[in-house]
Amino acid sequence: MDALASVLTKSSEDVTVIFLEDAIREIEVGIHDFEQDTNQPVRFDIHAVQSGSQRPAGEDINQVLDYEFLQNALDSVIARGRFGLLESLASELLDELLTPTLIVAASVKITKLEIPDFEGELGCSVTRLK
Repeated sequence: MDALASVLTKSSEDVTVIFLEDAIREIEVGIHDFEQDTNQPVRFDIHAVQSGSQRPAGEDINQVLDYEFLQNALDSVIARGRFGLLESLASELLDELLTPTLIVAASVKITKLEIPDFEGELGCSVTRLK
Protein backbone atom coordinates (compact mmCIF):
# COMPACT_ATOMS: atom_id res chain seq x y z
CA MET A 1 0.00 0.00 0.00
CA ASP A 2 2.96 2.38 0.51
CA ALA A 3 3.62 2.67 -3.23
CA LEU A 4 -0.04 3.26 -3.94
CA ALA A 5 -0.33 5.81 -1.14
CA SER A 6 2.63 7.81 -2.41
CA VAL A 7 1.11 8.02 -5.89
CA LEU A 8 -2.27 9.04 -4.50
CA THR A 9 -0.87 11.80 -2.30
CA LYS A 10 0.12 13.63 -5.47
CA SER A 11 -3.55 13.74 -6.50
CA SER A 12 -6.10 16.18 -5.13
CA GLU A 13 -8.95 13.75 -5.80
CA ASP A 14 -10.72 11.89 -2.99
CA VAL A 15 -10.52 8.11 -3.18
CA THR A 16 -11.87 5.03 -1.48
CA VAL A 17 -9.59 2.02 -1.00
CA ILE A 18 -10.92 -1.48 -0.52
CA PHE A 19 -8.51 -4.20 0.49
CA LEU A 20 -7.92 -7.87 1.16
CA GLU A 21 -4.90 -8.49 3.39
CA ASP A 22 -3.23 -11.59 4.76
CA ALA A 23 -5.01 -13.92 2.35
CA ILE A 24 -2.99 -17.15 2.45
CA ARG A 25 -3.20 -19.58 -0.44
CA GLU A 26 -1.32 -22.84 -0.99
CA ILE A 27 -0.20 -22.58 -4.61
CA GLU A 28 2.41 -23.98 -6.95
CA VAL A 29 4.70 -21.10 -7.88
CA GLY A 30 8.40 -20.60 -8.51
CA ILE A 31 11.24 -21.47 -10.84
CA HIS A 32 13.56 -23.32 -8.48
CA ASP A 33 13.80 -27.12 -8.45
CA PHE A 34 12.47 -27.34 -4.89
CA GLU A 35 9.37 -25.38 -6.00
CA GLN A 36 8.40 -27.80 -8.75
CA ASP A 37 5.38 -30.08 -8.32
CA THR A 38 4.63 -28.83 -4.82
CA ASN A 39 2.44 -26.20 -3.23
CA GLN A 40 3.77 -23.53 -0.90
CA PRO A 41 2.04 -20.97 1.33
CA VAL A 42 1.86 -17.53 -0.23
CA ARG A 43 0.33 -14.40 1.31
CA PHE A 44 -1.57 -11.86 -0.78
CA ASP A 45 -2.23 -8.24 0.19
CA ILE A 46 -4.47 -6.52 -2.34
CA HIS A 47 -5.59 -2.88 -2.46
CA ALA A 48 -7.98 -1.43 -5.06
CA VAL A 49 -8.65 2.30 -5.38
CA GLN A 50 -11.91 3.87 -6.49
CA SER A 51 -12.41 7.54 -7.35
CA GLY A 52 -14.39 9.53 -4.83
CA SER A 53 -15.23 9.10 -1.19
CA GLN A 54 -18.91 9.95 -1.19
CA ARG A 55 -21.32 8.13 1.07
CA PRO A 56 -23.25 5.48 -0.89
CA ALA A 57 -26.89 6.23 -1.61
CA GLY A 58 -28.50 3.79 0.79
CA GLU A 59 -27.15 0.64 2.37
CA ASP A 60 -27.15 -1.30 -0.90
CA ILE A 61 -24.15 -3.42 -1.88
CA ASN A 62 -24.81 -2.48 -5.51
CA GLN A 63 -23.80 1.11 -4.64
CA VAL A 64 -20.20 0.08 -3.92
CA LEU A 65 -17.64 -2.37 -5.21
CA ASP A 66 -18.29 -5.59 -3.32
CA TYR A 67 -15.22 -6.59 -1.28
CA GLU A 68 -15.78 -10.18 -2.37
CA PHE A 69 -14.63 -9.02 -5.81
CA LEU A 70 -11.06 -9.01 -4.48
CA GLN A 71 -11.25 -12.59 -3.23
CA ASN A 72 -12.98 -13.76 -6.42
CA ALA A 73 -10.32 -12.08 -8.57
CA LEU A 74 -7.54 -13.71 -6.56
CA ASP A 75 -9.08 -17.18 -6.72
CA SER A 76 -9.86 -16.82 -10.43
CA VAL A 77 -6.26 -15.95 -11.31
CA ILE A 78 -4.81 -18.71 -9.13
CA ALA A 79 -7.13 -21.24 -10.79
CA ARG A 80 -5.55 -20.48 -14.18
CA GLY A 81 -2.58 -22.64 -13.26
CA ARG A 82 1.04 -22.55 -12.23
CA PHE A 83 3.13 -19.38 -12.32
CA GLY A 84 6.91 -19.38 -12.50
CA LEU A 85 7.34 -15.81 -11.29
CA LEU A 86 5.50 -13.86 -8.63
CA GLU A 87 5.72 -10.85 -10.93
CA SER A 88 3.70 -12.69 -13.60
CA LEU A 89 1.09 -13.70 -11.05
CA ALA A 90 0.87 -10.11 -9.75
CA SER A 91 0.50 -8.75 -13.28
CA GLU A 92 -2.36 -11.10 -14.14
CA LEU A 93 -4.06 -10.29 -10.85
CA LEU A 94 -3.75 -6.56 -11.58
CA ASP A 95 -5.28 -7.11 -15.03
CA GLU A 96 -8.27 -8.72 -13.31
CA LEU A 97 -8.52 -6.09 -10.57
CA LEU A 98 -8.50 -3.17 -13.00
CA THR A 99 -11.37 -4.56 -15.08
CA PRO A 100 -14.23 -2.71 -13.31
CA THR A 101 -14.54 0.91 -14.45
CA LEU A 102 -14.80 2.00 -10.79
CA ILE A 103 -11.22 0.93 -10.08
CA VAL A 104 -8.59 3.55 -10.98
CA ALA A 105 -5.54 1.90 -9.41
CA ALA A 106 -4.53 -1.29 -7.63
CA SER A 107 -1.60 -2.73 -5.73
CA VAL A 108 -0.72 -6.36 -5.14
CA LYS A 109 1.90 -7.62 -2.68
CA ILE A 110 2.73 -11.33 -2.84
CA THR A 111 4.92 -12.96 -0.20
CA LYS A 112 6.39 -16.46 -0.13
CA LEU A 113 6.21 -17.53 3.50
CA GLU A 114 8.37 -20.65 3.70
CA ILE A 115 11.61 -20.49 1.73
CA PRO A 116 13.99 -23.36 2.62
CA ASP A 117 17.29 -22.29 4.18
CA PHE A 118 16.28 -18.62 4.15
CA GLU A 119 15.34 -16.37 7.03
CA GLY A 120 12.45 -14.03 6.47
CA GLU A 121 9.97 -13.71 3.67
CA LEU A 122 10.45 -12.96 -0.01
CA GLY A 123 8.07 -11.47 -2.50
CA CYS A 124 7.15 -8.61 -4.76
CA SER A 125 4.79 -5.68 -4.81
CA VAL A 126 3.36 -4.26 -8.02
CA THR A 127 1.21 -1.14 -8.37
CA ARG A 128 -0.66 -0.13 -11.49
CA LEU A 129 -2.68 2.97 -12.37
CA LYS A 130 -5.26 3.12 -15.17
